[in-house]
Amino acid sequence: EFINEKKLNIRYFHTENGGKQRAYNFGVEKAEGELFICLDSDDEYVETGLETILKYWEKYEKNARFVSDYGKELIEWLNPKKDEYILDLGCGDGVLTKEISKYRCKVLGLDGSQKFVEATRKLGVDAIQGDAQNMNFENEFDAIFSNAALHWMTNPDKVLEGVAKALKKGGRFVVEMGCKGNVEKIENAMFEVAKRHNFKAVKCWFFPTEKEETELLNKYGLKVKRMISFSRPTLLPTGIKGWLQTFSAPAFVNIPKEMHEKLIDEIAEKVEKELEKNENGQIIADYVRLRFEAVKE
Repeated sequence: EFINEKKLNIRYFHTENGGKQRAYNFGVEKAEGELFICLDSDDEYVETGLETILKYWEKYEKNARFVSDYGKELIEWLNPKKDEYILDLGCGDGVLTKEISKYRCKVLGLDGSQKFVEATRKLGVDAIQGDAQNMNFENEFDAIFSNAALHWMTNPDKVLEGVAKALKKGGRFVVEMGCKGNVEKIENAMFEVAKRHNFKAVKCWFFPTEKEETELLNKYGLKVKRMISFSRPTLLPTGIKGWLQTFSAPAFVNIPKEMHEKLIDEIAEKVEKELEKNENGQIIADYVRLRFEAVKE
């Protein structure tokens, strides 16, 4: 009935049995459009399945889309050239990776999330799943680009060691990340509220000063060509609660999931009193950014 009414584009494919993961990989390859659902032959579809997919998609679109929107300015710093091979480190949903590819260069996206890798591939850009703290490239890239990702990598030595190894001599490393003081009021509130409930939040971000980052880059033979830090008060369209629901999970990894919503509510209540608001009463987060270009010597 669904097919006849053309409410959804439902297609059936047959392949020999090779396990559920193989079936899902096969389904993803055949899928079309931004949103889709794959069911194996022994799966039961629940009535709220599509609504659940849409809910999480809209959550990301509303709460995190500004991340890639701001990153477009960083592409100007990258200045991609035709036929260059560029790595997008922490590519996310691939929106910026796709923008870079328009300069007629070869681009590879790398992200720890398989979902983001698949989203990037759906945009027609090559991407692989991997850990930026454990890369195995060697003298491959003319440039490595990273927007709003490096501060999630809490072992910066391993990241920069891999970057230095992956770049060709003279290769560029162009980055924007959180700087010392970034979302400081939000982060402090997360730790304070967790402690109030006898839990310990995990420090999941690395926000260096200009001096700290310069010293790290020098350690791995990456010479800073230019570096700036700046305040970027950032409007949170869905409020602090929406932001926390999207970005706080790694900090609460050791806290029972049933407590997360309560913690988020209390953090939001505290932070709303401390952060600035615009004329419409919307929260403005205390973002501080560090942007730099370094070259492999």
